[in-house]
Amino acid sequence: MAVRPPAFFPFLLITLLLIFVAAKAGFALQKPALGLTETPSTEQAHPAPQPSAGEKTAAPHETPPDGATQPHAGPAKSEGLPNAPQPGPGVKHAETSGQVWHEAEQGEAHGEGGEEHVKLPEISPIPGVTFVDTLIKLMEYELHGRTLGWRPNDIIIGRLTDNINNYQLGVLEAVRFTTLRLKDSLTRLGEADTYDPDLEQAVNLFMNSATSWWFPSAESSYGQAIEHLKKFKTKLEKGQRNFYYRRDTLVALLSTYKDQAGNVNRTLVMPVGWWQADNRFYYAKGTAHVYFELLKVCRVGFKNQLATMHATAIMDEVLHELFIAEQIEPWIVLNCDYGGFFANHRANLNAPLSEVAHLLSELSLL
Repeated sequence: MAVRPPAFFPFLLITLLLIFVAAKAGFALQKPALGLTETPSTEQAHPAPQPSAGEKTAAPHETPPDGATQPHAGPAKSEGLPNAPQPGPGVKHAETSGQVWHEAEQGEAHGEGGEEHVKLPEISPIPGVTFVDTLIKLMEYELHGRTLGWRPNDIIIGRLTDNINNYQLGVLEAVRFTTLRLKDSLTRLGEADTYDPDLEQAVNLFMNSATSWWFPSAESSYGQAIEHLKKFKTKLEKGQRNFYYRRDTLVALLSTYKDQAGNVNRTLVMPVGWWQADNRFYYAKGTAHVYFELLKVCRVGFKNQLATMHATAIMDEVLHELFIAEQIEPWIVLNCDYGGFFANHRANLNAPLSEVAHLLSELSLL
């Protein structure tokens, strides 16, 4: 005689499955270090150094091939530049030691009908300091600020937290490309200009495998890379190295982000099984978060260049779409049909990120 399974067996199986999925999703509900609308000011942690006697405090004032003005220790007063745009209603001026920098207020990017604005950060009067500092904070949080730290190389716990693993891999990939661009163009006046050795070391160390747990571990390699970035930031603060607010350097950075965004979009639209959908989703989220934080800094630092390119509104739209992507935080990532009753969260995330890729393509051609 055949033995019938207990009546509660299907209910028990479904309950255990839901518990497993909920536990898996719970590991992914940790907020990154830098929030959506509140970006920590670096001025309090890193006040502008006072120049000592004989110390170099400004980059050489030269005219690059594209005709943009070279950076100096602080952005010049707009009335002193013949074609400089006047500050809009969302920008205040603050003066210290005869220098002026822009103190960005909430509401610069977008927001109608009660929609939240993108809050732009305050940036250091020394070009590049806030950009490098933000890059450091983004990666440092994944190593030391997040619970359990770096996950992709964990032998036991990391096997159960694939959402965070893939988020961190997305952050790492964006940090790698940004550091490479920082070394190649943002800190060099031309092809003949020398590379900074600390940036060279940082790029090499960030390229080490994310899953390596020994000889050397990923945490060790990326920790050393961060230390080299901190040394470079100190050089910027002392005037020993330069960060160039120029049109061509901005276009080079945006072009790099455009290429990477296109690759991320392809992973979001390609057919994939249920157990891989959340991996693609969180990888894209990690990449987009780095873009969001760094492009907010660029929106303030490259304000004059964006105005000259007539690209301020486009950059604001980029930030607006990235802000939307930041807010897509499903409890469980679903992979249903596009016309189905339930959501396809990869498609939901791809909508703003595909617009970001398109807008970055437009910016890279200006």
